[in-house]
Amino acid sequence: LIRKGLRGQVGIVIEAGDVWEVHHFACLLAFGATAINPYLALASIRNMKANGSLETELTWDQLRKNYIKAVNDGLLKVFSKMGISQ
Repeated sequence: LIRKGLRGQVGIVIEAGDVWEVHHFACLLAFGATAINPYLALASIRNMKANGSLETELTWDQLRKNYIKAVNDGLLKVFSKMGISQ
């Protein structure tokens, strides 16, 4: 894509099971990912909620939103340490 001059016209969407920590997300973004789907992390949270491993009153939607917010907050911290601002 780079050699043909098309890299700026496409987005790279990552669907990976081994992405669960902020560092994993940051590395994928550094390599040029446009979007990341951490399906295994989200499925694990859903399964833990379903089988009672998580002792919380939060719904699945609230747990999913909390995970995504935590990752976003962590990425913002990484970016700010690198000198990247909003």
